[in-house]
Amino acid sequence: MSEPNAPQKPPRAPVGTKGPQPCAIACTEDELAAYFKARGEPAFRATQVREFIYRKGIESWDGVTNLSKDWRTRLSQELPLYEMQPVSRTEGDDANKWLWRAQDGALVESVQIRVPGRLTSCLSSQVGCAMGCVFCATGMSGFERNLKAHEIVEQYLQMWGRSKEHSSHIVFMGMGEPLHNYDEVISAIRTLNAPPPKGCGIGARRITISTVAIVPGIKRLATEKLQIELAISLHAPDDVTRAKLIPVAKRFLIRDIMDAVKDFSRQTGRIVTYEYVLLAGINDSLDQASELAALLQGTPCKVNLIPYNEVEGSPYKRPSVEHQERIKAILESAGLMTTIRFSKGRTVDAACGQLRRRTADGEWIVRKSSTSA
Repeated sequence: MSEPNAPQKPPRAPVGTKGPQPCAIACTEDELAAYFKARGEPAFRATQVREFIYRKGIESWDGVTNLSKDWRTRLSQELPLYEMQPVSRTEGDDANKWLWRAQDGALVESVQIRVPGRLTSCLSSQVGCAMGCVFCATGMSGFERNLKAHEIVEQYLQMWGRSKEHSSHIVFMGMGEPLHNYDEVISAIRTLNAPPPKGCGIGARRITISTVAIVPGIKRLATEKLQIELAISLHAPDDVTRAKLIPVAKRFLIRDIMDAVKDFSRQTGRIVTYEYVLLAGINDSLDQASELAALLQGTPCKVNLIPYNEVEGSPYKRPSVEHQERIKAILESAGLMTTIRFSKGRTVDAACGQLRRRTADGEWIVRKSSTSA
């Protein structure tokens, strides 16, 4: 699949001078070193600053306490720490939903999801999405642009700094198709994975890419030598049903997806997760469950059944809990490790694209909720 045309980047002025320039998170270590050297400070200040930012998780330059107060003030005036500005934070018992406004006005969503003993950062890779999945709120809004690597990384850092809660895991399950923005996503992952001062030190096996199965991207990912997790959004056991739900599926047949995934597992040694959104009357018949079991039987994998998180304006519904359990039983009888994902964050519009869509429609949401889904 061809990549969307990227906007032309303006020429970048030296850090701290007039003209288009990045935020500190977007700067290389050499660029930060040049900034400090031009102001009479040793180059190691750049390493010192990056070490602090990536190890501590801070909201603003005021939090970089290994610099003097004068230097923190100066940096606040000359060099933004982050590019994206917070628009809203919506709090629930099991999730926090964040909405950011990028420099060009684009709205970007991120979510912190809580389960016992774990906090996961769910990051977006694009503004909108070009995949057009019929049940997805992000898909309803269309595609605007790819996110840059530092815009992806700063979602993680800003949520950490502003909530004072450090995520142990990262999933690329927010807005966008990660493998449709391949280079920037991999660059972001390398920063998230690298130890300070190069990055955040998140273990590769705690980072998951969720994809609708862009076959060339899966094949390329297998060669990256990254021990990250891969989740395939399958959503149907046959090509006809899948193409109705995921338009891009017309280009990537299930047999080709399975071949690419098997090669990924062979090269990386990782067990792949198959995600399956349950849509009442569409892909949740017991016959379809049996087809799915036959398709996956004998492959090293896990299956995540995801009861549909209902979106305003969408005709789709979730099946009953009893029916969900019947589908799970069929898969388990075929020897497949199967879970039903409890829907986190329904009270904070945590389904991809929900909060952004409401805000874009004119409703600004800043609220707290004490009721779990």
